[in-house]
Amino acid sequence: MKRLARFVLLALALACLPASASARAKTDLVFIGKADRITGEIKQMDRGILTVSTNNIGTVNIEWEDVDSLNSVYQFRVEDRAGRKYFGALFMTRALELQVIQGGQTESVPAMDVVSITPLETTFWQRLDGSIAIGFSYTKATTIAQLNSDFNVRYRTPLRLIVLDASNIATSQEGQDTRRREDLSLTYNRLFQGRWFALVGAGAQTNDELGLDLRVMFAPGAGLDLIQTNHNAMTATVGLSGNREWSANSDGGYNLEAFFGLEHSTFRYDYPKTDITLDATVYPSLTTSGRVRTEIDISASREIVSDLTFVLTFYHSYDNKPLDPDAHKTDYGIVTSVGWTF
Repeated sequence: MKRLARFVLLALALACLPASASARAKTDLVFIGKADRITGEIKQMDRGILTVSTNNIGTVNIEWEDVDSLNSVYQFRVEDRAGRKYFGALFMTRALELQVIQGGQTESVPAMDVVSITPLETTFWQRLDGSIAIGFSYTKATTIAQLNSDFNVRYRTPLRLIVLDASNIATSQEGQDTRRREDLSLTYNRLFQGRWFALVGAGAQTNDELGLDLRVMFAPGAGLDLIQTNHNAMTATVGLSGNREWSANSDGGYNLEAFFGLEHSTFRYDYPKTDITLDATVYPSLTTSGRVRTEIDISASREIVSDLTFVLTFYHSYDNKPLDPDAHKTDYGIVTSVGWTF
């Protein structure tokens, strides 16, 4: 985990590299009302926002509800709130009916049922998006300093989603050892027709408060999108997690756990943009009788200026049978940070 910061900086540098010069022509048309027309490249529609890259005015974010009509001859994946997926060129009429055209066949879906539009003809770098947030606090009276960071990057293809997430909280106080809480995870999602998807996750964790020097894990499972709208999303996951744990005061060992997760997000785009996410996972052990772990994260972000946000996060970790019998069973806290999305 000591290499985590170096790895995050490398990943961020790669994500910020310019897209390939082979990016397609900006010939997509988007109409807002009867008179306003934007010509550019449709980058995506996600969480109720249609993103269009133009030559003259840069990147424009448009609320999906405000789009009157659009058309593009390029190939896209369109997903509706029932999880159905359509592939092809786009033509949306002023009657708010989105037509997806491929091979002479046309599929129609009500525009207000559309929850995502993903271009298929993109470069590797154009399929990346993510965020980074950093916060720092210091109190002279207690000599307590805390540095926290969070890095997230997502890579999307028509039927796959790969997510890398890294977070770190380091707390130091004069005369005491620095205490750390670190998480690194990589998750692969394979999407299917409908709301189901398969997932495989791998990760590593440290938590000094819970007496955990290191935990490495591998977790296959399945997920279901319970809610998909342009203002709310809820996903449930279930599966198995195999892990190996180390602790300074315990031999540790191998463990097999089940996991049950629930993530709910709500987002609003009237200024200031607001995004609130609850992520909770329960890990009942299948190898240690009576052991249960939980991980809960609640985050709220509000936009300061374009792509720059203020983030407030509450975290809570619980282990009723930690490896170190002298360690605490609970670790929780509230951190603030400033974030940037890319």
